[in-house]
Amino acid sequence: MAIGAFEALKDLGLAIPGDVAVMGYDDQEFAWQLSPSLSTVLLPHREMGRWAVDNLISIWRHREGRAIQFKMDCPVILRESA
Repeated sequence: MAIGAFEALKDLGLAIPGDVAVMGYDDQEFAWQLSPSLSTVLLPHREMGRWAVDNLISIWRHREGRAIQFKMDCPVILRESA
């Protein structure tokens, strides 16, 4: 998606980050290779998985279905695109 956004913005004659800031997520390897390098948000996969399993086990033990919403901190890596 970020590469597509870079290309579309370039086609429109817009500058990154001068006219538009672009952020990615999950810090893929290509992020630092783009020009300008892509700012990104890291997804804490291990912590997300641990949280999901803990909550599934809790729901199973108590035999109650309920909607759960949780906000988890995700580190930001600022590079040239933002």
